[in-house]
Amino acid sequence: MLEPPKPVRARRSVLTFRLVILVLLAAPSLHCGDDESTPQCGDCDCADVPGDDDTGDDDTADIGSDDDDDTAAGDDDDSGDDDDDVVDDPTLGLPACEGSVLAAFSLAEIDPPDADSEGYLVPGADTLEAVSASVETLIGDGDAELAMAQVAVVGYELCRGEGAEAGTALWRPVESGSGRALFAWRAVGARPLIVGVPHPSFELHTLTEGVALFDQLDARALIASGTHRCANSAEAGCDGTTGVCGTDDSPYPISDMAHSEDTVYQVAHELFADLFEQDPVLSLDGMAGEGISLSNGTTDPTDADSSEALLAQALADAFPGEYVTVCNEHDDATLDQRFCGTTNVQGRYVNGSATPCTQPAAAASHRFWHLEQSLEVRENAGAVVEAIDSVIGE
Repeated sequence: MLEPPKPVRARRSVLTFRLVILVLLAAPSLHCGDDESTPQCGDCDCADVPGDDDTGDDDTADIGSDDDDDTAAGDDDDSGDDDDDVVDDPTLGLPACEGSVLAAFSLAEIDPPDADSEGYLVPGADTLEAVSASVETLIGDGDAELAMAQVAVVGYELCRGEGAEAGTALWRPVESGSGRALFAWRAVGARPLIVGVPHPSFELHTLTEGVALFDQLDARALIASGTHRCANSAEAGCDGTTGVCGTDDSPYPISDMAHSEDTVYQVAHELFADLFEQDPVLSLDGMAGEGISLSNGTTDPTDADSSEALLAQALADAFPGEYVTVCNEHDDATLDQRFCGTTNVQGRYVNGSATPCTQPAAAASHRFWHLEQSLEVRENAGAVVEAIDSVIGE
């Protein structure tokens, strides 16, 4: 299993004590049957029935280490059905999702609270801690059963994709309409890209773009907000102001996932950024202006061979008729510091700020891409996918 970095391991030790009681309380209900009458993702939360002797088809205990399921004494693991090249896939210990993973990332499935509805359910510390622990448990330890239990007690389900989506895991609220984020992780065959969609119901087509990038590029992770950015009136308390929710120069509301810190959306970004510390993190945004504005989350100059400069050139090539600008000056680029994402809390975190809500990063990490797009660009997701494909590694 992937060894988490030290900050993640430290967080897990703190969370273990807090979550053990919740897990124990939830444990009696964490079972599934082997017959077709038992739901496979909505109402059941693990792969084994209590008391089952594991002689049937529900044994997942040894998946990923030895595919002959032979634990008898003296087994030399030389049987013909062993495969030394089997890829370790911790998602195999999860129940299959009801519906596809990609289908979960649609506005119809998410049912985001509307603007001015006060419908975004602000998560408490227990929810944020449980989600964090679940991600670390599945990715770091490969313990699917515990990872499911950790989020089941806070209203989240964890399941796996099948068929073409094999090797992916999905975390989503059990009940749609809460406004809380959902996210997917590709455990097998992933390319280095973490995709975020902070305003799917406000910035048209950004969610479709995110799904296309995750699917067509085999991206590592896809994280999507579950709420309209203007759903709630309470202030997030983070830097910056906006006029998008009705009043010019108003503080960002707590339902704006790009500018609110104590959210499942932010926790997921921090976890994946820490666990996969070489991966670029992309924020897909929409703007009323023309063309494309790309930044690394700062307005500082950058090198012509930086990842953001390479992406800017790829986007300019993909959209020759559009006004493609950058916020980070470099050779042969069109500088226009518009919509630069300098108060975006995901960008600030990836760029190294310890307190991204209120403190800018000292310098760019060159891992964060803040991509603002006109409606015309967003309607051409295929060209965006091709441009990003040319920049990310295998």
